[in-house]
Amino acid sequence: MSADFFSAITSGDFEIVKSLLAQDPGLIHQKEKGLSPILVAAYHHEFDIANFLAEKTGPLAVFEASALGKTNQVMLLTAHNADLLNAYAEDGFQPLGLACFFGQYATAEYLIKAGANINSQSKNSLQVAPLHSAVAAGHANLITLLLNHNANPNVREQNGFTPLHAAAQNGDLQSLRTLLFNGADMTIESRDGKSALDIAAESGHADAVALLKEGITRRFRIQKKS
Repeated sequence: MSADFFSAITSGDFEIVKSLLAQDPGLIHQKEKGLSPILVAAYHHEFDIANFLAEKTGPLAVFEASALGKTNQVMLLTAHNADLLNAYAEDGFQPLGLACFFGQYATAEYLIKAGANINSQSKNSLQVAPLHSAVAAGHANLITLLLNHNANPNVREQNGFTPLHAAAQNGDLQSLRTLLFNGADMTIESRDGKSALDIAAESGHADAVALLKEGITRRFRIQKKS
């Protein structure tokens, strides 16, 4: 039944999820590849199901609370145990990274002010920092929040990508502008030797290519004047 339960979650079949959980309430405590049903639902963008499951779970762990933006619960949990601010979930992500990926601004803001490590990288194959997570999901307000609190605009993940590379790959002009304005280095190359401009071109994002070329030209002019 556990496999059917997680299959219903990932396919967004709310009625089956409710039916299976009614038959076996213990399913709420099952895990799939180390992930709770709530996080599985969140990662599959099934937030109605995720919130329903959160209501059935009882007290949430800090990771689920961060992903769903349950800021008051995050505050209570971390007030009792400050180590939770920088703890790692079984999939290698920390509360701040989860809040940033899922667009939970108020939760991310609290975690930063409470002392979460803003440049800490995930303990998994991705090795992404919260800024990577915010850029990957296109949350411009969170990108600005992180940069305003001294997030490193040039932090690199496992393949050498900076947040600028990720924004270029997504063709996210707003994120590109924000990163460039806050010191993102256009000359940094990934481990396979590609700049953000190369990534934007490969991904077919003409507007992003134009923006990055404009930035390179402006940088050259400034250097020439000085």
